[in-house]
Amino acid sequence: MALLCSSVRMLSAQILFVPPSIQSAKTRYQMAYTIRTVLVIVSLGISIPAIAQESWVAYQLTGDDLILEKNPTPFLVSTPLIASKKPGTQIDWSVMASAHSPAQPIAAFIKDWDAPLESGTHAYAQGRASLNVRPADSPISYGLAWRYDYLMTFNQETADLYWQYQNNQLPNQNQTYALELEAQHNERVGANVGFAQQLTPNWQLTTYANIWKGLHLLDGEASGSITSQAYPAGETVRNIDRLNRTNTYVDYYYDEPALGEEDLNWHPNKPTGYGYSLDMNLTGSLSNRTQLSIRGYDILGRMHWKDTPSTQYVLDYDASRRPVDMTEGQLDTDDITQTLPWRVEGSLIHQLNPQWQLGVHGQVNDIQDLYQLSAGYQTNEDFYPLTITGLIEPQTQALGLAVDSQHGGIKLLTDSLDSEKAQRSEVSLYGRYSW
Repeated sequence: MALLCSSVRMLSAQILFVPPSIQSAKTRYQMAYTIRTVLVIVSLGISIPAIAQESWVAYQLTGDDLILEKNPTPFLVSTPLIASKKPGTQIDWSVMASAHSPAQPIAAFIKDWDAPLESGTHAYAQGRASLNVRPADSPISYGLAWRYDYLMTFNQETADLYWQYQNNQLPNQNQTYALELEAQHNERVGANVGFAQQLTPNWQLTTYANIWKGLHLLDGEASGSITSQAYPAGETVRNIDRLNRTNTYVDYYYDEPALGEEDLNWHPNKPTGYGYSLDMNLTGSLSNRTQLSIRGYDILGRMHWKDTPSTQYVLDYDASRRPVDMTEGQLDTDDITQTLPWRVEGSLIHQLNPQWQLGVHGQVNDIQDLYQLSAGYQTNEDFYPLTITGLIEPQTQALGLAVDSQHGGIKLLTDSLDSEKAQRSEVSLYGRYSW
């Protein structure tokens, strides 16, 4: 997943001669860090980073009374049930992780792109976990949360060049590669306060104010061009000898150096980061049988980092020029503001009859829009009713299954049960306890 780190490390290795042992050690560290933080909740036999769906609970104010509208199937909501008594204290928890890698299978992508490229100009991994408590007879809730975002965009030429370098293959002879790469990485923990407001008898808006403590930061870009040398097939050459010319600009800031800055006697302190964001949840009924739920995460989110290390390089090299190396760069620290990636999820559910329902679900972030179609069946079990739902994501050809109940649920979705082939996969877990 460390495409930015590894790509700019590749350029610095060609121009700055960072030792391969340092490159591989840093790559292993970045891969281990990503896997540990993003896929910590995945203990199944398939690599399924995923999306969690939080339960929805509607509070309706009627005079001095507070009535709870609680759906027994929170993921694919059907007609709400109105409780006959005031709600007690309630605890909700959920975990989420999500990944999509069109250019390569997810497993190959997090292992230094060790499979042939297919297509695609982006990749992302996102995760969240939350624990919320709502006191009895209160529209206000309190909670703790964890968020993880790693979003990357790049052009196909950058991906091709990276794959060739990472797999020790010579670039195409006498070819000019246009480099375009942006990456944004943030991990954080925090607390929130939520407030539920009844807009109309059928519509409710819940707003959550989040305060964050930063754990991890990497944000930057690389752009420019690289022209390769022509060499006979099978001839062994150094990285620097593969180049005819390059004019590339690299600018990024971080909490852990990714270009071997420590080998240039650059040992900055880890920056301190604090931030804020808003989450919003709008739920309501379009008709007696049709319900809509829209949830936005990290709206207007910002992280403020103090004394943040940053590196800027201009990689200017020409094989026919003397001297051959005209690289310029600087190391610095500064106070910066990072914009947090937003995310929006929505569900539109239509109840055909007491047992069957159809749905459309959307997932949108800074770099991609995805949607799913669903068909759900609610069991007739009086003691513990369940809703079992099948899903399909046409854009990625992923299939999924969700099981929801009044006290918790799980959702799995993937385009391949083989972890070495999956390019899109999801998992969701949530639960609720009231007393």
